[in-house]
Amino acid sequence: MKMKGVSDIEDQVMSVGLEGMRGHLVIVEANVRVDKEGCLIVGLPDVSMKESRERILSCLHALDIDVSMKKMTIHLSPADKRKTGTGHDCAMLIAVLQKMLPEPLPIDRKTCFLAALSLTGNLEPFHGLIPTIQQAILLGFKRIILPPIDIGFLGKKPSVELVPVHSVSELLSYLRGQREEELPTEALISIHEPIHPETMEQPTDFANIRGHMEAKRMLEIAAAGGHHVLLSGPPGCGKTMLADAFHTILPDLSNDDMLETFGIYHLAKENRGLSKRPPYRHPHHLASAVSLIGGGTYPKPGEISLAHKGVLFLDELGEFSRKALDMLRQPMEIGEVTINRVRQTVTYPASLILIAATNPCPCGYFGSNERYCTCTPFQIKTYQLKASGPLIDRFDFLMTLQSVGLTEEGVAETSATVRAHVSEARAIQKERYQGTGLNGNIPFSLLMETTRLTDEQLQHLQMICFDEKWSNRTQAKLIRIARTIADLATEREVSETAIQEAIKWKRIAANLQNATIKAVNHR
Repeated sequence: MKMKGVSDIEDQVMSVGLEGMRGHLVIVEANVRVDKEGCLIVGLPDVSMKESRERILSCLHALDIDVSMKKMTIHLSPADKRKTGTGHDCAMLIAVLQKMLPEPLPIDRKTCFLAALSLTGNLEPFHGLIPTIQQAILLGFKRIILPPIDIGFLGKKPSVELVPVHSVSELLSYLRGQREEELPTEALISIHEPIHPETMEQPTDFANIRGHMEAKRMLEIAAAGGHHVLLSGPPGCGKTMLADAFHTILPDLSNDDMLETFGIYHLAKENRGLSKRPPYRHPHHLASAVSLIGGGTYPKPGEISLAHKGVLFLDELGEFSRKALDMLRQPMEIGEVTINRVRQTVTYPASLILIAATNPCPCGYFGSNERYCTCTPFQIKTYQLKASGPLIDRFDFLMTLQSVGLTEEGVAETSATVRAHVSEARAIQKERYQGTGLNGNIPFSLLMETTRLTDEQLQHLQMICFDEKWSNRTQAKLIRIARTIADLATEREVSETAIQEAIKWKRIAANLQNATIKAVNHR
């Protein structure tokens, strides 16, 4: 049975382009007429795509197709959206062949072509191939033509047929229904480097950190609900050690999250194998705003996107530029970052847990019991104002640490034990929110709809916030934290105990800020 408009559909070849991590449909059409030999590509192609015409002409010669006195015009639609990269080579060649072959190839709108070309007619991978495949699947394509890469990492996609092909001649045979048994069974090109565990630095285990029991409990709650944490204290008190151990209590990524994270690293040209462990990024405090947020002349993901589904640790928060820190405010709340440039606007995911550590002053010993602070009040205020109030307000937990002795005692749970608790709490949230997020980052309306606090609990929280002069944002944080504490206890409803513990953590943060202000004013 012939579909309506099939003659028009066969003249159009489908491909997929990327804007950041978001895919969009690219429709390729060709026109071939008698004129001086040449190939022209229109539809806002970049420089690398303009060079595709030479690769297309070379492949046509390799197929023994006469191109003398043939003027080929290739149109990429939508014409007002900039096209980049070499991933449309194969689609453009097929569009030309549709006009030059005696019989058109049987393709439709559900078939997508994602491959670059060599001069000899081989299908080649291109930069951004992995996230482009993922976006093509999300766009609903039923058959995707690929270069010969390892597609095992994508898992089983029953609704999608992934077809790796070595060359254009094999592709033509496949599309005509010939020699299907000769399609490559083993990938000639690997899309990832293997990770060798023996070469990786072993992370700090929670059991190896003495003392800091309150800090460990706070980090367990933060890991379970996706809450942001700010640690303050003098040098050597354990801030960096706790932050380095934090990612060891996060559960493994799901297969989809692993692929999304791998796609981000692939776009950024960063080395990361197909690991289920959440990413852990620790940029230096001299990092620029562009390296943190992403961007550049040709935008690529920054540190906050490379930490997607994992941890971004900013050590020495007061040493970062204020401009770079203020740019973190929006991604911390919405879980993605949008980069606006003159030529294009791209969006990258940035759903992360931010762990920040800072000294209380330039010398580091303001409020310390070990050494006397030599900073002036003006120096302390200037140092602490590096991180603006709106940024600090977005941290769910603030805690000051003090140095502990080697004989400090306490129950030392291993990272594996804590990770099991966190995994159980996250499983509860996944079921409750249908995998849309965690307590710390889901829309507040959804949180209130699913939490169902009693009228007495809401009135109690309102009275506490009124007495303590806490903002509406703080009240929302209390509910988020209380919900996470209840999930760690596997409670269906938020108990009074969970609410009281959430209030305790907020009072610790408020007392820290008030005590710092009073101490500075009395110096």
